[in-house]
Amino acid sequence: MTSERYKIENGLQIIEIKVSDVKQLFDLRDPAPFREKDLDENFTRYLEAYTDEVTTRYPLKIKIGITNLSEDVTPNIIKEAIRQYFEYQILLKRSQLTKNMKTAQLFLLIGISLLFFCLVVAQWIHKEIPSNVGTTLREGVVIFGWVSMWKPIELLLFDWYPIYDRIRVYRRLSEAKTEVEFERR
Repeated sequence: MTSERYKIENGLQIIEIKVSDVKQLFDLRDPAPFREKDLDENFTRYLEAYTDEVTTRYPLKIKIGITNLSEDVTPNIIKEAIRQYFEYQILLKRSQLTKNMKTAQLFLLIGISLLFFCLVVAQWIHKEIPSNVGTTLREGVVIFGWVSMWKPIELLLFDWYPIYDRIRVYRRLSEAKTEVEFERR
């Protein structure tokens, strides 16, 4: 989806942000110095949402215009803070992906064991209770065994992708060219 809303200059997708003060870019609850501060949640959500909406065909460029000058924060500090923040988010998401895969493997082991047990019980029921009640009970046990495989299969086949997608978004943002201009009123 491309429209006038999304600028492309020199082969770069432009994300333009205007703020009155550099403090609007950082989480002020974080006591760390500016270079190590977390970015503001609204600022990062905006960057992520924009990145989600635009095509991946073009690399990103973040243009930040700041109205009030700040002596203690230089454009390089802001650029580095943005890069480091999103690189850290990539590490967190990779860790989450690894944890999900380990959980999926554990659940798969449990699910396969339970399925095997249910199939053995179903065979026993088939031999020992040959009536309609036995058939119904046997089918219920088999269904329960297969249902126990639902979550591991969901984790292995589907739940990894949203995490992987966030990693891709964070990678694009960490690699984005960043331009910071202090504008005078």
